[in-house]
Amino acid sequence: MAERRVDLRYFAIAFVPITIFSLNAVITGHLIAADLNVPVDILQTDRPWLEAVGRYRFLAATWFFVALAVLPVALLARNLSRPMARETRMVSIATVIVISLLALTPVLQQNADPEATRIYHRLGADVFEAALSMGTLPGCAGPERIWLMGACGDVPVVTLFHRTLDIVTVVAGLAVGALIVGMILCLEARDSEDVEDVAAQLARNFQQMRQQLYLSSLILTFGMFFATSWMHWPLPLITETEKPAYSALVLASALFTGTYFSLLLLSFYLPVALILDGRVKQLADAAARAPQSGEALDINDWKTSHGLKEGASDYIRAGFALTAPILAAFTGGISPIAF
Repeated sequence: MAERRVDLRYFAIAFVPITIFSLNAVITGHLIAADLNVPVDILQTDRPWLEAVGRYRFLAATWFFVALAVLPVALLARNLSRPMARETRMVSIATVIVISLLALTPVLQQNADPEATRIYHRLGADVFEAALSMGTLPGCAGPERIWLMGACGDVPVVTLFHRTLDIVTVVAGLAVGALIVGMILCLEARDSEDVEDVAAQLARNFQQMRQQLYLSSLILTFGMFFATSWMHWPLPLITETEKPAYSALVLASALFTGTYFSLLLLSFYLPVALILDGRVKQLADAAARAPQSGEALDINDWKTSHGLKEGASDYIRAGFALTAPILAAFTGGISPIAF
């Protein structure tokens, strides 16, 4: 079996999602309010057990997302274990490592500085921590007690929240790195002058790309579900009079996060789709120039017969069709049944 090979220049596509990640960090650090003075008196202090409502949702979303995030990593590992050019395999692994380290950077910074701004501060640090402090953990009888995730800390549920966010951030970085590299590997090319061989390879590329697109959409959509689960954690404890106002803040934050996730998906999908579309056009031109017996070649029929009918507009539409529901869900509101 011939070694599979991807032109190493195509791994530069990874810089597009890295740029989106960096822009998100800049916007979050400079334009998103992290010191909102949301008063803690909007919380219902007479029903502390409502904190468990948000915690159950958060833990369920965490469990499901982490389990799901293992899938792209496993699929990439299987892909890399097959016959492949050594340089393609090495650059693939290096790309995943770099993206994972980028995701790990804010986790290391936050753990080095306990006073550093955390993502939930955009929803009011005081009200968030006050709501979570109403809960208890069975494994924590004191601040110094060691449990599943280390020392319990002064507020065990807040400690649980911090450490779970850190774990999910690292796992998500690894999963997104695997998704990006898996998409780039769809650009595998066959060294052949035979039009039929190249067409068959392109058809496999498109099939793999569609699988990667659906998997990427699944991972990022449930990543969005995870994000909204922690955003909604304090909501059951908010008084009825203040709930509409605080819900509007949560919804706006969810919309920003959904936009970021959608752009992240499109950033590594569309370049690959457009490159493959260019290859189809070049191959169709080559097929049309090839000597034919009888009638002139119908390019559209030829593309259809080889599974290459879709064009760039179809790929763009498919990408936006998969990301649009994320944004629509948050601009129109989130069902209380779902969260």
